[in-house]
Amino acid sequence: MKVVKIGRGSGNDVIVQDPMVSKVHCQIIQDDNGGFCLVDADSTNGTYVNGTRRHGEIHLNSTDIVKIGNTTLPWQSYFKDAPVSSGMPPRPASPVAPCPAASPVRPFGQQPPKPDNFLVWSILATIFCCVPFGIVSIVYASKVDGLYASGHYAEAFEAAGKAKTWFWWAFGIGAVSIVGTFIYYLAIGLAFA
Repeated sequence: MKVVKIGRGSGNDVIVQDPMVSKVHCQIIQDDNGGFCLVDADSTNGTYVNGTRRHGEIHLNSTDIVKIGNTTLPWQSYFKDAPVSSGMPPRPASPVAPCPAASPVRPFGQQPPKPDNFLVWSILATIFCCVPFGIVSIVYASKVDGLYASGHYAEAFEAAGKAKTWFWWAFGIGAVSIVGTFIYYLAIGLAFA
């Protein structure tokens, strides 16, 4: 079995420089019998086979045309034993490195649980504690829902983690400031007592 991961991100086997392509867009799998299967990774703009948007797992024929974003993939050339139909561009200059096993791709409609965006806590930290750190937390928190809705689950969890981290920094600095202020006024009060 050979798996070719395709997308805009640097961790893919085939990197497509197209702004309409997701960081991890899809993967094409060649089974041990020489059959081909395309799996869309819940990409934002979808994967098209012969002009029709397809979801989940799609069996491919060697003559099928696969398009992601504005790019038509010469997917047959990614596999040594696959027949290349006429009119297809030549094999990429750098060979595609095979993966030892298929990477997990969630079937269409199966999303991981949505992460907590920490937006409310970020706003409260900004109002009551530490404005600079709270604002950074709000920026990250506001990205979570959009990334999750567009199928960029890893980025959504990363943004949620950063929002949480910045919230705790804001909360911690605010708490230290409040305790420090209390001790200062207590010391002043005792000095004049």
